[in-house]
Amino acid sequence: MKQPWKAGKLLSNKDWKDYRRRVLLDCRECGVPPSEFFTLARFPLLMEPREWRKVARLAEKLTREVLAAEKELVRRPELHASLGVPPEIRSALRGCAGKGVPKGAARAMRFDFHFTPQGWRITEVNADAVGGFIEGASMTDLMAPYCQGYSSPANPAKAYAEAAQKTAGEGGTVAFVRNALFARYRGIKCLVQEMRRHGMKALVRKPGQLDWRGGVAHTAGWRGRGGPGLLIRFINADWLPRLHRRPHWTPWFAGGRTPMSNPGTCVLIQSKRLPLVWDKLRTPMPAWQSLLPETRCPSLLGADALADWVLKPVLGRVGVGVAMPGVTEEAKHKKILRQARRDPTGWAAQRVFESVPVATPLGPRHICLGVFTVDGRAAGAYARMTEQPLTDGYAEEVAVLIRRERRG
Repeated sequence: MKQPWKAGKLLSNKDWKDYRRRVLLDCRECGVPPSEFFTLARFPLLMEPREWRKVARLAEKLTREVLAAEKELVRRPELHASLGVPPEIRSALRGCAGKGVPKGAARAMRFDFHFTPQGWRITEVNADAVGGFIEGASMTDLMAPYCQGYSSPANPAKAYAEAAQKTAGEGGTVAFVRNALFARYRGIKCLVQEMRRHGMKALVRKPGQLDWRGGVAHTAGWRGRGGPGLLIRFINADWLPRLHRRPHWTPWFAGGRTPMSNPGTCVLIQSKRLPLVWDKLRTPMPAWQSLLPETRCPSLLGADALADWVLKPVLGRVGVGVAMPGVTEEAKHKKILRQARRDPTGWAAQRVFESVPVATPLGPRHICLGVFTVDGRAAGAYARMTEQPLTDGYAEEVAVLIRRERRG
């Protein structure tokens, strides 16, 4: 079977030391603490330009379809419970009918692609608080000089900044809204630096530091008029209701007039149960139907069928809480199964598919290719690598490079 990629050679000891030093230096310039430094692979993943263009086009088709589905789902509150959307968020989303849909801009997503004997498949879209920008940007760009004839597919952080500038304007202000913890903090620092390179001001705030007046966001320390020109949220949408005062979080889901990258309505397409309502939508989703494995509600599966299905939390991320037969430790698998049976609408069952491992200098590895889109256009990629076919927080980050085509 011809694979769409191959592993590059291990960097020499000298080059590896130099590469790690340059990546760490770049991270420090972004303000990323050494404790948040990620696990780097010592070699890149190499793709042919034709294969990259193919997967990029697929990501763009998926983006168009899922944004159209989100637009319809906002007007279909009777489907929100089937998606596993939490009750308090369902209540907030019903406000769209009277207050209006929050104003979206600079929409960013990352699709997780896997290569199988049947070709490309996806497991999910990260349409909410998207991470991986520093890995897809500087980590990848800095690897390219060590691989003659190859270059990075694109820089997602740069593409995001360009999209933000179109909304916030030349010299405008972008407010990053983050969790009080350091989750995804390194990605924020990378993007803050990129926004400033593009001549914009960047603020980092907690959700409670936003003051919504008539749907317009104002933030502590802001001295201009009208508030920031764009909000970028690095806190998961389903965590927002943990804020005790509804006025601090409901505008993300309904009535928000300040442009926001990935408004709270994205929770409708972040749900792993999205395929369960496809037959009720008027929006056609042929790319999704061809690339996403069959998905069912766990309540419809008998005990004898569980060996063929992966259980996923409906709004899970980074492989947390996922149970894969033959991979997840048995006691943990049984615990997740019990949780899914008690609360089936909080889970989705996705049919197991065969991931084709790649031969690498370290042995066979399974690859998850994260492809970014920004405002519907493919905007770069990076990969995560594991020994077993389950991508989680312990995966190694791998730079993805594309062979340069000869001109003339």
